[in-house]
This record gives sequence, C-alpha cells and structure tokens, in this order.
Amino acid sequence: MQLHEIIRQLEKQHGCTAGCAIQDARTGETLISFQEDMVFKSASLIKTPIMLCALEEVENGVLTLDTKIPVLPCHCVGDEAPVIQHGREVPLSVLLEYMITDSNNSATNVLIDTLGMEKVNAFSHRIGLHDTVLRRHMLDYAAARAGRENRTSAKDMLLLYTLLHTGSVLTPFMRETALPILLRQHDKELLMFANPAQKAAHKTGGLSDIAHDAGILYGENRTLVFAVLATAPSDAQCIAFHQALSPHIMGLL
Repeated sequence: MQLHEIIRQLEKQHGCTAGCAIQDARTGETLISFQEDMVFKSASLIKTPIMLCALEEVENGVLTLDTKIPVLPCHCVGDEAPVIQHGREVPLSVLLEYMITDSNNSATNVLIDTLGMEKVNAFSHRIGLHDTVLRRHMLDYAAARAGRENRTSAKDMLLLYTLLHTGSVLTPFMRETALPILLRQHDKELLMFANPAQKAAHKTGGLSDIAHDAGILYGENRTLVFAVLATAPSDAQCIAFHQALSPHIMGLL
C-alpha cells in the first residue's frame, strides 16, 4: 500500500488531519508529500529555529555559548529545572540544551526575550521558512486565544532539517552545535515509537490538539529527513496517529 493511502487511512482511523513530508537525504527523492503546505500550530517545533537564531548570534559575536542570561519571573511557566529558576543566570548552552532535549518552556521564554521575536522571524524567513512564525511566548494562552499563535508547516520543517543535514545556508558551527543537541532529544513517543533506539536528530511538539515530530533519521541503508504534523480534537488522537505511522516510516530506512 502506498504511503499516501496509509496516511489517509490513519487520518480517518484516528480523526486527525496531517501534513507529512519525507525525503531521502542523499538523493533528494521525495518519498511522501502529503498536505505539506498546510499550516499548523507549531508548538515546540518552533524551538529549533529559535536555537539556530541564537547560534547565529554566537557566530556573529553578539553572544557566546557561555553568555549567562538572567531568568526572570515572566519567563517561568511551571516547568523550571533546578538550574533554570527565577534569579539565576544561566549559560546560553544550558538554555539551548533544556529547550531542545527537555522541551523546557521556561528556558525557551528566556531565549525569546533575549533574541526578540522579530529577529527569530527574520532568521526563519531568510533561510526560506515562509510558513514559520513566532508570535507568542510558550504557554501564553491569552495570546493564543487572541489569535497570536506560533505557526509552521511540514514543508518548512523538511527544509529546515535538510539545511541542517546538508550544510547549505547554515554555517558549519551552527550545524555542528545544533545537531548533537537534537540527537539528545528525550521524547521518543511519536515517530520514534516503533524503535526508540533509532538514531535521530529531531524535535517533537505538542499541545492539547496537536502532536508533531520533525528531524533527521540516520538509518543503516539511508538517511531520511522527515516532518509529520498532526491535529485533532485531542492530542491523544494525534499521538496514536504518529505511533501507528511509526513502523511504516521506520520501514523506509
């Protein structure tokens, strides 16, 4: 059965709407292009562009990985780590690690205010992510209700991780710093469900009505760049969709 048909069946089975894009990283062959232009709430997928924007600031000499950044009360949204607390000054490298590997929202808010939303959005647009926009802090539900939602698409996430893999546009420093952090991603509940030990540099994201996974899969026979975004009335439906799709994607490796 074709992957398109599998995805359509899983959409129907789990009551989801999905956007999926998968390419062979070496040949550029498109293995799946399914509603890749559809724009979704980004959830934590937006954290990878934030990380890369921060690394560009390091490349440009504005920051260093050792720069200590203060954590303020406005940054804290209930998921503070021992090293990320109001009153602490936290190195940029630590904030990046927690933002990606633990998807820590408080660390993300520190970085959003350090960089500024306009700078993050300008960076995303400059590298070709035209559907990706940062409009609010993490867990700012009032902003979300007012329509200021962070957005992205499977097409944009596929491009982002292709740039991370190929080195085109992004500098060696940015790639060599970002990829090891993405490889340490802790969340294996979605596309990694069928094989949590699979080597992958990726970022997941979720809200009450979405679940996303995007990144690079390093298989023995081929490397894939992927983006799978899903929305439904409940995130449980989206998670079930990812988990059902997982063995089909792993089978491509």
